[in-house]
Amino acid sequence: MKFGHIGIKVLDMEDSLAFYEKVLHAKILKDYQYPESRLVFLDVGGTVIELIAKDENQEREPGPIEHIAFKVDSLTDKMKLLKTLGIEHSQPRVVGTAQIIFFDGPNNEKFEFVARI
Repeated sequence: MKFGHIGIKVLDMEDSLAFYEKVLHAKILKDYQYPESRLVFLDVGGTVIELIAKDENQEREPGPIEHIAFKVDSLTDKMKLLKTLGIEHSQPRVVGTAQIIFFDGPNNEKFEFVARI
């Protein structure tokens, strides 16, 4: 068995793509346009995330995934980037040998940046 991807329902594909590209440095792998939906597969630090846009996507409902975490070299740099983009984040806190922050995506996704200290 091999990991495939994480699928995330999005409310606005263009807003979501801008967020994933600017904040998470995502690269588009595939972009499929169908009459009833648009599916965009992204490479985000070696993880494949599928953004799913459908006409019936009206609101983001809570799901079983608590958050998606990414390891970063500099939490300070990422906090500056989020501030520049007008994205609020939690106060940094130390957990073991790491410092972390949480922030929300455009579809109510919850993300975590983790930097080793």
